[in-house]
Amino acid sequence: MERDRKGRLPWAIVLLILVFACGIAIAGALIYANLTNRSSHSSYQSVALTSAETVETVSDGFVYYDGSSVAKVNSDGSLAWSYMMGAGASVDASDAGVASWVGRTLTLIDGETGVPDYSGTMDANVVSARMGSTYAAVLLEPEDSGTIVLMETGGRQVDSIALSDQTVIDYGFFYNDSLFWAMVLDTDGTVPTCTINVYRPGRSVVSSITDSEQMIYHAMFAGSSSIVCAGDTYVSVYSYQGLEEAESQKLVYGWTLVDADDEMGNPMMAFTLNGQYETGQKMQDVRMIRGDEDQIVRMPYGCDWLVALGNSVYGFSSDGIVMVAQMGRQTVDAYPLNFAIEDVYGVTRDGKAVVRSGESICLVPLG
Repeated sequence: MERDRKGRLPWAIVLLILVFACGIAIAGALIYANLTNRSSHSSYQSVALTSAETVETVSDGFVYYDGSSVAKVNSDGSLAWSYMMGAGASVDASDAGVASWVGRTLTLIDGETGVPDYSGTMDANVVSARMGSTYAAVLLEPEDSGTIVLMETGGRQVDSIALSDQTVIDYGFFYNDSLFWAMVLDTDGTVPTCTINVYRPGRSVVSSITDSEQMIYHAMFAGSSSIVCAGDTYVSVYSYQGLEEAESQKLVYGWTLVDADDEMGNPMMAFTLNGQYETGQKMQDVRMIRGDEDQIVRMPYGCDWLVALGNSVYGFSSDGIVMVAQMGRQTVDAYPLNFAIEDVYGVTRDGKAVVRSGESICLVPLG
């Protein structure tokens, strides 16, 4: 009997053991939940592409050219369509479709069906081309005094824009394809001048924007009324008539625009310090500008790539770390993947990062 009493544990100790055991169980559950959450980011689709020469992200997947075929892959990893293009082609992909060219031959492929809307021969070698939902734009040689041909996606030409002594930096469509813009650099004078011209296809020039205070290098479009221009000193806002909205100007001297998203009508811009960008360092200081909002965040790890999308800026490290910064939050989320990243092509609208690892293109969920 005495031995039995000495072998029993007091109730207070039993209760402490139970509390301690419950604490371990709760902590274990939290750790498991955290690991599960991380593992969900590692649950990705992988598409083997051993010879992809070009990969471009679109809103619902990506388009690639492998030296013979142009194909579109959905964001779930399934093949949407494939079209035999032949060797030596260049491609430019948009949500509307794919413009592909070899020499003077131009092909415009519908983005939904993969069927060509047009295939024909231009008057000169094609430098570049871009397909919109209604029109396509084609830049013809020579590069420093070329011609931009505006045509319906079915092939009917609606306009020809001669650009004597001007080099085209960028161009595209906006406002439901009813307007076309071209950013050109004029090096004929004593000081290089960058100009953005806005056209109504087949009708007239709508406006012309020239900034004498700085060199503009990127144009974006906000809603149906404004053009946002990023330069080496300011982010400036203009009306479609070319009038500057002085109260909207933001000083960005010392910062370089790395990526921008203007698909949603209110551009998100991702800047980093000139010193980090120009010297090839890891990008860690990120400035996000969207409308009147202006915020600087510090990424927890150095980034090799930045992608702006919606209200977020995504940072990617070649070591396989993904970071998510959101406008209005100072905290940056970061999580590791289980593979190294060799290239980043973009992020789809449903939140899938399109990245390369080895001979595969991976679609990694970021939500």
